[in-house]
Amino acid sequence: MMVGRGGGGSGGGGGGRRQERKALMAAFAVALLMGTAVYFRIWARQSDDPSFTADDREELRRQFEHANLEAMDESAEWRMKYDTELARNRELQDELLKVKTSLSASTKRFEELQKDNEMLKRQTESMKLQCNCTVPLNITQE
Repeated sequence: MMVGRGGGGSGGGGGGRRQERKALMAAFAVALLMGTAVYFRIWARQSDDPSFTADDREELRRQFEHANLEAMDESAEWRMKYDTELARNRELQDELLKVKTSLSASTKRFEELQKDNEMLKRQTESMKLQCNCTVPLNITQE
């Protein structure tokens, strides 16, 4: 008689899940072993196949080497394109930095000139107020 165990759902479902997991893992292991066995069986048949001669193997090897060389050439070509674009990008970045620096210096110089201009305008106005002479209007506006 089982009194106090597994009653009321306090842990009674945990055992079923473990069994499901174990069954699933066992099924996975069996499927893995069967797949490996099928793979080795196919491999064994291909290596025993008399229609697949040494010349065929040599031809396959040559084709593989040719494809490998083409892939390496294409890779080198793309690498050269990448390096060229990278160098061009660096040159453009350097030029952009120089332009930004020049623009910053020009902006500072422009601000200084504006301040000087304002100061000179004030000085001119001050001199006009101090001077009682009559100066033609078109001369002072130049």
